[in-house]
Amino acid sequence: MSHKSRDWSNYNKSLVNRGDLTFWIHKNAIKSWKAIKQKHKKGAPYTFSDVAIQTAMTVKFLFKLSYRALEGFLKSLFKMLKIKVDVPCYSQICKRMKKLNFPNHLLMRQKVKHVVVDATGLKVYGEGEWKVKKHGVGKRRVWRKMHLAVNEETQEVLFVDLTKEYVPDTIFVPEIMKKREGVKRILMDGAADIESLYKWAWEIGIDLLTPPKKTAKKRQEPWMKDRTTRLLEILGLGGDAEAKSLWGKLSGYSKRATVESAISRWKKLFTGFLESRCDERQRNEVRLKALILNEMTSLKLLRI
Repeated sequence: MSHKSRDWSNYNKSLVNRGDLTFWIHKNAIKSWKAIKQKHKKGAPYTFSDVAIQTAMTVKFLFKLSYRALEGFLKSLFKMLKIKVDVPCYSQICKRMKKLNFPNHLLMRQKVKHVVVDATGLKVYGEGEWKVKKHGVGKRRVWRKMHLAVNEETQEVLFVDLTKEYVPDTIFVPEIMKKREGVKRILMDGAADIESLYKWAWEIGIDLLTPPKKTAKKRQEPWMKDRTTRLLEILGLGGDAEAKSLWGKLSGYSKRATVESAISRWKKLFTGFLESRCDERQRNEVRLKALILNEMTSLKLLRI
């Protein structure tokens, strides 16, 4: 087994730089701050561009500000930076957040060999807490399920989506693989051990690496060949939990921990709550937060 070395000194400095309060606004962002008037469009034209709204929401999520506090923060920030641009009011930011267009697929041009897929729960703040206060802990709370696909090598988020809590990851695998050439392996948990997914992976030439179920049996179909091989490998190592753990290290399945690390970073930075209430804002919220997390993951030292 080979392990990649990392420059831990520079890595630690980059983590420290995440807390640096040095602000700068790119000149292209200032140029595109105002919205371009579009012809043949119903309703009043926008005053501020999508870039302005996205910038404002990025500041909101990073510093955990309310919408009204966000407006005041941006005004004081531009005043200190001596940038003469108007700041959208809090109601404009909230309404426009719903209409921003963020793609599910992130970092489309990045070459990826191994993709790791997993999901986690995010609690909807507001309705769930209100139910607890009025009816006690025993009442049902509201959750949303966030589905992530992560680059195994860089731990950057490649795909993100938000669904109801009972939607499985497996339905997103074909969508994750759209426009992704060069992927050789997908790592998923035991929930992906289903014949239809093995057949799909076999047809497009991708290795689906997932542990077989405890009740798994040898199969003769060509798309189940790799699964049968892995089942025999685990049985050869003893067939117990320790054998499965050892198989994970030998086969590379233990690399699935990279997506768990991404989820851990997400919840430490943004908490396990969703700030938005409606579905459209919630989906845009997780997509923008994924973009922010990718920027932090690839953060490099500034040379001044």
